[in-house]
Amino acid sequence: MELPSHPHVRLTRMGEVLQVTLDRVDQDNRISNSMLEALTDSVLLASQSSRLLVLRANGPDFCLGRDMPPPPVGSNTTAEQVLRDDAAPVLALMDAILACPVPLLCAVQGRTWGMGLVLAAVADVSVAVENSRFRLRELERGIPPCLAMAPLLDRMPVQALSHLVLTAGELDVARALSWGLVGESCTASRLDIVVQDLVDKMLGFPDPAVRAVKRYLARAPRHDMGAAAQEGAQLLAQVLAAR
Repeated sequence: MELPSHPHVRLTRMGEVLQVTLDRVDQDNRISNSMLEALTDSVLLASQSSRLLVLRANGPDFCLGRDMPPPPVGSNTTAEQVLRDDAAPVLALMDAILACPVPLLCAVQGRTWGMGLVLAAVADVSVAVENSRFRLRELERGIPPCLAMAPLLDRMPVQALSHLVLTAGELDVARALSWGLVGESCTASRLDIVVQDLVDKMLGFPDPAVRAVKRYLARAPRHDMGAAAQEGAQLLAQVLAAR
């Protein structure tokens, strides 16, 4: 199967593993809508043809969030436009990740903000370099990050999530670990080794058993992430349309 091409989202097939690399270093790997679409396509591709999806990034920082500035005050942007242009690409990616039957392994370094933080948190296994820093700073730009919060509700204590959002503060790896945003940390020099060890470990398990775990994690009773994301998108649209 031919791998899709995008200038800032590099796909590499490594046997039963599909590796996706964010490669927009000159923009700190900020994610455009076309990059979101490419990421969604990569998740769908992994669902069909791989046993494991690995997400990484080139450069000193994993991702500084979306390349999507809020509409200027007085621009008369409608809620429908916000839902179409801002929310819909994120919702499509979250739906694809939820439905993906194979694990997502995410490795991050440096600043991991906004959408980058969300990607690290929604992965099934996440490893962070010790210099990683995590932040949701949307309130500083007048954006309620409810859409970003939706996938975090089951991964973090509510008090920790509200602190993260309402202070727009930056978390170090120790707090990211204790708050459930990532699973482990390592030095930069060991990241490749740790990622490969995790890949080997997961590929060493029987595939049907791994897929059963994925199904359970997606379907076990808890809050409905899809419904929460839709509600977050509606609130985002209302606030931005009222500017």
